[in-house]
Amino acid sequence: MYELVFTVCSVVAGASCHVENPIPLEEHVGLMGCLIGSQIEGAKWSLRHPNFYIAKYTCQPAKTFART
Repeated sequence: MYELVFTVCSVVAGASCHVENPIPLEEHVGLMGCLIGSQIEGAKWSLRHPNFYIAKYTCQPAKTFART
């Protein structure tokens, strides 16, 4: 199982970027499915957050996300 993690930046506040909480994916979704799903989930996220853009995304094994 994988999670999708977005690094997003503010359009309004210049280079103000942060890492969003991971988006859990279905249990049967593998790495390739996560990469494909990133486009769909990214589009949904962008519609809900018009003042931010996605600068980076990563797919990682579930429950390995650690905020630094």
